[in-house]
Amino acid sequence: MVARFGGIPLHRQPTATLEDHKPVLATTRGNELIHRLLAGACEICGSTDQVEVHHIRHLADLDKPGRREKPTWVRLMAMRRRKTLVTCRPCHEAIHAGRPTTQPTA
Repeated sequence: MVARFGGIPLHRQPTATLEDHKPVLATTRGNELIHRLLAGACEICGSTDQVEVHHIRHLADLDKPGRREKPTWVRLMAMRRRKTLVTCRPCHEAIHAGRPTTQPTA
């Protein structure tokens, strides 16, 4: 009895040598979000304390009717066409509370 897998015979090879290869580690070359997080700075004010990511579901959510002037964080996300924004904890809380975020430091 011989088993076949896609035309390849599947039979035991008692003299076969096994070669264990090192696992391929994932690289972060192409992931912009990881690079922005590893920079460790708030993209609004430049602070390096308690960096977090603010995320929205859709870019269309940024254009809510009835708003007079768009906040800084909305303009940054729309300009970059990104649904994520790396922020410090105080800026992130200000975004969710609807307060103005801190001004960028020099």
